[in-house]
Amino acid sequence: MKSHLRVDGWIEMSARPKVFGQLLAEVINKGLCVGCGGCEAVCPVNSISLTEGSPRLTGICIACGICYSCCPRTSFDEAELERLIFGRGRSENEALLGIYKGYYAGRSRDQGVLRRSQDGGVVSSLLIQFLRGGGDCAVVAGVEEGGVWAPRPMVALRDEEVLKGAGTKYTPSPTLVGVDSAVSEYRRKRVAVVGTPCQIRALRKIEKGTYTDRRIAESVAIKIGLFCMETFDYKKLMEFLEKEGVNPKEVTKFAIRRGKFAAIRDGDTLFEIGLSRVKELVRPCCEVCEDFTAEFSDISVGNVGSPDGWSTVIVRTDLGEQLLRDAEKAGLLELKPLEEGESGLGAVLKLSMSKKKRRG
Repeated sequence: MKSHLRVDGWIEMSARPKVFGQLLAEVINKGLCVGCGGCEAVCPVNSISLTEGSPRLTGICIACGICYSCCPRTSFDEAELERLIFGRGRSENEALLGIYKGYYAGRSRDQGVLRRSQDGGVVSSLLIQFLRGGGDCAVVAGVEEGGVWAPRPMVALRDEEVLKGAGTKYTPSPTLVGVDSAVSEYRRKRVAVVGTPCQIRALRKIEKGTYTDRRIAESVAIKIGLFCMETFDYKKLMEFLEKEGVNPKEVTKFAIRRGKFAAIRDGDTLFEIGLSRVKELVRPCCEVCEDFTAEFSDISVGNVGSPDGWSTVIVRTDLGEQLLRDAEKAGLLELKPLEEGESGLGAVLKLSMSKKKRRG
């Protein structure tokens, strides 16, 4: 049994906590579960496990309420959580992007990193700097051994393992299960986590919510968020590619660029199609998400708004800024101002607005 449950009470508590039954009824059965693995990670009696991406109760529920409290899809006071994270609420200028300290275009200075990474290799460079600067490990989305593009969380301890997990998968990985592994199995005390907006929200609720997980809250040292409009259902994506004559085993990289989804093999485009044609592959849970730029992270990274071969970087906290500057000083990254026009910051704002309008 994990001994980590803590009650902080920043959200008004009811007489009885909501438990897995309510999580099942309000989130899982409604198709809103993001598959982040947060509920499995925090269950103090290990009674929850993900089966084909969906949480199942596999043991006795002790009605502690932590699984419901830490789920990114259950309701919470976002403005209050924001104040707890950043020490203030967002300004009018931050309405679409979330709180930030600055934004840049960034690119790795290492050609080896650029070859293995998505776009500018900024995330990989930040993780490499984190490990070299005293971090214990990084939790990233790798690929299941022997599987075909099946994402799984991976605990990276060395530079080469960071690069092994580089690149966007576009289908969900239970990242929080990897975080639990890093803390409980690897016994790591300074962990970097790379996650989508919903996964970062789960981490913040675990850290600052009503019922929190002290092990994870005290061990996650930096949260790197990824821009994310939506993700695809893994099974549907594989079936779609095969129907279109693409062998997923031959794909070495997926990319979304200029409104199209592409499957790539060693730099050559095998298949490319407009995003409207793959809309049916999008997971239902993504349709209710309003967060494009991972607004609760320490630092956010994406390819929208930057030139080809570069990444857009939004710094949100002192921790994020320190890591970015350390990577720059170490010669791992080069940075330049992000353009303010329609193809620069304007593109990020446009997609952020589009995602927020989903829920009206």
